[in-house]
Amino acid sequence: MINEFAPAKINLSLHLVGQKSDGYHLLDSIVSFVNVGDTLRMTPGGSSGLIAEGPFAKDLPTSNHNLVFKAAEIFSNVRLPQITLEKNIPVASGIGGGSADAAATVRLISKVYDEPKPPINKLISLGADVPVCMHKGIVRMMGVGEKIINLSPAPNVGILLVNPRKALSTSEVFNAVKKKNNSGVKSHTFMEDKLNLWFDWINSMRNDLTSSAINLVPEIRFILDKLVTCDGAKVVRMSGSGATCFALFENFDLLQDAKDKIGKDCPSFWCEKGQLI
Repeated sequence: MINEFAPAKINLSLHLVGQKSDGYHLLDSIVSFVNVGDTLRMTPGGSSGLIAEGPFAKDLPTSNHNLVFKAAEIFSNVRLPQITLEKNIPVASGIGGGSADAAATVRLISKVYDEPKPPINKLISLGADVPVCMHKGIVRMMGVGEKIINLSPAPNVGILLVNPRKALSTSEVFNAVKKKNNSGVKSHTFMEDKLNLWFDWINSMRNDLTSSAINLVPEIRFILDKLVTCDGAKVVRMSGSGATCFALFENFDLLQDAKDKIGKDCPSFWCEKGQLI
């Protein structure tokens, strides 16, 4: 049995800069990844199929509608293996769970069967976030997800993820945004000894989907307000189309304190701490 980790994707910022005539939205987003995520396990040569397990398995389709299936089907020379998906992060939560799982499937099959990784047009046919989920570190994603620039390794930064356990439709959130031609991201050169400047850069940006998401799930505003009060929180924002929100920490002891506080005050919410990778 061979394992592949599917790290959660975090939109440190998400600027909506336009919309194409075919309806696809144009983004300018700074993305990172976290050591919190799903795990795929593959048994080569076994029976074909997808088995879902873990705390969020019940929310997943295990039919060919699942992105893991669709990612495997890209490899026409490979018989679909048996894959077990340990679903540890909420579904439809703004942290790229399905896209991360699809990207992990591609990496796994490429590695096990010595198959070349598919071109970006094949990856983006699975979903706009799938190409960026093939990367790590700090990445700038533009266009509909097809333009990707690797910026730097991830800084030594902790993260607290909080979700109210309410799924959000990405298309519903995007469609509710009124202004779709906003300004893009300003460039920045990361230096390890100037982490405060990096936090300032992230704080200078925004997530243009936040207001629309809050209108659909008001608990997002409650979570953001809670995170702002946590000692040591350097950046507080919603990721993707929500409803997961995050806070970044330089001090890992304060990160643990914040997790304890949120867990006590909001026991029904999903709350996980991790680190940018």
